[in-house]
Amino acid sequence: MLLPWHIYQEAESDGIGVHFMTMESCSCLSVPGHLAVDPAKLRTTSEETTAVAHELGHIATSSFYNVHSPFDERKRCENRADRAAILRHIDKEELLNLLHSGVTEPWELADYFGFTEEFIKKAVHLYTQGNLAVD
Repeated sequence: MLLPWHIYQEAESDGIGVHFMTMESCSCLSVPGHLAVDPAKLRTTSEETTAVAHELGHIATSSFYNVHSPFDERKRCENRADRAAILRHIDKEELLNLLHSGVTEPWELADYFGFTEEFIKKAVHLYTQGNLAVD
């Protein structure tokens, strides 16, 4: 299971500055080379791990946008960040082995990997269908 301290160490080893601060409207955000986290807005360890992994995905793929960006551009950036986070933090073979062994409930997989159920559903879909279209 990936614990938040581990993902923060990973960020720092990649040269990404990690900043803990109070933010008005979001729990986590990134800009090139920096990650800001408001831990008070994250209710669980899995939420924190997922949020940080996702923001690291934005940094890894340079998928940034601003509030004035069109919806389709935002969605592309969000998908790139999720895809990068999944590929980096959830091993495909390990996930598929769990699925084949009968561990198929999203909550079980989320507990095993330490991410949210929503994020795990995206990972399952990516590794079985080739895309993030969970809807």
